[in-house]
Amino acid sequence: METKKKISLNDIIGAGSGIVLVLILVLSCIFGGMGTRAGVSNSEIPADAQSLVGYAEGRNGTIKVKVIASEDTIYQVQVLKNSETDGIGTPAMDIVPRRIYEEQSIAVDAMAGATISSEAIKEAVSNALEGGGLDPYKFGGVKVAVSTVAQKVETGTHVTLMTASDWAEQYPDIYASYMRNSENSEVTDYLTDYPMLKILYEDFGFSKFYSSARGHFYDVKDLTETGRPHAMANCFTCKTANFTAMVNELGDSVYSRAFEDVMRDVNEPISCYNCHANKPGTITVTHSYLIDGVGDDFESIDAATLACGQCHVEYYFDPDSKATALPHSDIDSMNPDDILAFFNEIGYVDYTNPRTGVKQIKVQHPELETFLSVGSQHRSKYTCADCHMGEATSENGTVYKSHYLTSPLNNETLIKSECSKCHTDLVSEVKQLQADVEKRTNEVGNTLVDLTEKLATAVNSGKYTDAQLDEVRSLARDAQFYWDFVFVENSEGAHNSALTYQCLDKAEALATKALSKLG
Repeated sequence: METKKKISLNDIIGAGSGIVLVLILVLSCIFGGMGTRAGVSNSEIPADAQSLVGYAEGRNGTIKVKVIASEDTIYQVQVLKNSETDGIGTPAMDIVPRRIYEEQSIAVDAMAGATISSEAIKEAVSNALEGGGLDPYKFGGVKVAVSTVAQKVETGTHVTLMTASDWAEQYPDIYASYMRNSENSEVTDYLTDYPMLKILYEDFGFSKFYSSARGHFYDVKDLTETGRPHAMANCFTCKTANFTAMVNELGDSVYSRAFEDVMRDVNEPISCYNCHANKPGTITVTHSYLIDGVGDDFESIDAATLACGQCHVEYYFDPDSKATALPHSDIDSMNPDDILAFFNEIGYVDYTNPRTGVKQIKVQHPELETFLSVGSQHRSKYTCADCHMGEATSENGTVYKSHYLTSPLNNETLIKSECSKCHTDLVSEVKQLQADVEKRTNEVGNTLVDLTEKLATAVNSGKYTDAQLDEVRSLARDAQFYWDFVFVENSEGAHNSALTYQCLDKAEALATKALSKLG
């Protein structure tokens, strides 16, 4: 006869503890990435407050926050998702939101030992506010680093261009560092590395000849030896100080001159004049289209960033005057969405695909827009020069700004003195990011190739109406714009990984939608 086991109080407690443990584990899986909600109770939130979500990249992945706020008050802050290291980055999920709420400011101190996680939370909160149309700068947020305000070039002053060699004796170390740019002589043939470009840029000059630029020292040489034709002088934009000075002296009519007519007067690549206008030590924006392109935000962007942004920017040639122009008028309109909307509104076309009829936009090199757009974790702290023009010391001990332009990954001194504050292994982190972005870019690019081929087949099939084809063409145009915005941006995600992935996701979604309409 089986004897029933007597259940003791300890057994009951043990079983209850086990259930509680399982429940805790389940809840941990569900809510483990969340931080404690900081702020007032839900009943204290006014009806006109907005509930906003923002994102930023932490050490181990994307951090997602929820912010409930009005124009002048932050009511709640909570981290909804994170992948930070347990016990190292995770405590910041509670501490930083609480600091932001209590101080009603994004400019709070980072948590010791969790700097990257803390800064990501602050950036995500700023992005949430900005995305909801609220001004994060009222809460101590800094949009863009600015310590020095640039000068604006004086036009029509009969300036005599001073070449880089004219300054060699007075500034020997800076001149020597500038001349080191001749070391950047490697050329990559993009059409060999990315065969998809022959289809995506079909019948446009970039589908016939597309090699990487070698930098300032070779600008004129690369331009004149390219296999792409140059009908007008506007192709000299950002290739030579001579052309920049000529435009400033004679006006926009220079842009529509014959290429060969201007070529006779060119003897200098991008050099001192472009950033200093014959005034060493003073940063001057000499490309007036950038002055127009940032509008009232001119003094809200550091001079060093503007100097680089004169050329590392998305531009187009005005259909009427042929002058170089930018598709934005301030920092807020620099983002890809607004730029695409601008191009679509004016019906701008760089080339038309001969087989599909898609009126394409060819993006240039939007480093400035990418760096200054929402999602950039460094725009509020650093300038372009901080990362790409390291400090150097002359033989007599004088510290100067090196004019040898290089990746921060190649600057061990910078990495040790500055980058290591937030990154344990910057080089490995960036290389991994760039590899991931490269893979994703190729995947989306291949989807666009598939769309191009299927659309070309659809055009020839006679099965679709013009209205149906035009709907697909519109989707294809927008999809390739977002993809191209990433492909031609030279940091491969390093300047703004959040924006990079957003663009690729939008490109893929638009392309997929277009493909679905073709059955």
